[in-house]
Amino acid sequence: MIPTEYIDSTHQYYIEGIEVPSVTTILKAAGLYNEDYFTEESRTRGTYTHKACLYYLQDDLVEESIPDEYRGYVEAFKRFWAECDIEIVVGECERPLFNYILRYGGTPDIPCKINTNDSLIDIKTGAETSTTGVQLAGYMQLLNYPVRRYGLYLKATGKYMLIPYTDRNDIKIFNSALSLYHWRAERNLL
Repeated sequence: MIPTEYIDSTHQYYIEGIEVPSVTTILKAAGLYNEDYFTEESRTRGTYTHKACLYYLQDDLVEESIPDEYRGYVEAFKRFWAECDIEIVVGECERPLFNYILRYGGTPDIPCKINTNDSLIDIKTGAETSTTGVQLAGYMQLLNYPVRRYGLYLKATGKYMLIPYTDRNDIKIFNSALSLYHWRAERNLL
């Protein structure tokens, strides 16, 4: 077994003691991830909502602990979960994964089955972006099996949108970004 390590506080991934990039780091380095849309508030909202959704799936969510400003997002997730035919293995959600050959890591949100189809859901609390399909392709490659890819967009109003990503070019774009990342890293150009 190849040794791996993930440090949650800094979002760092290591394979055999060597730091490897995350899916997000790869997309940023390729210019595919526009941080202009991300504020400290949006990061906090996303982090909190992800944790609350995970607690909900683990049946550990303390309802009274949800701040009012995030309640709608959590309610949207609960509504989605009640309305869809989904199977999960809770230990697989938000679990850091590594690709030893391609030398990168990432943490897919919710590997699952939707209507018996292998699927991957990425939770979003902001607007849809053009790179979500590419991000999900990078996570799919970490899972090492084909899945249907979805962005679950949660709204403060308690509503949600489940958007499928089906472009077959997404994996090519991700792997191109990954190759570019490694090429630049080898030449100290990052």
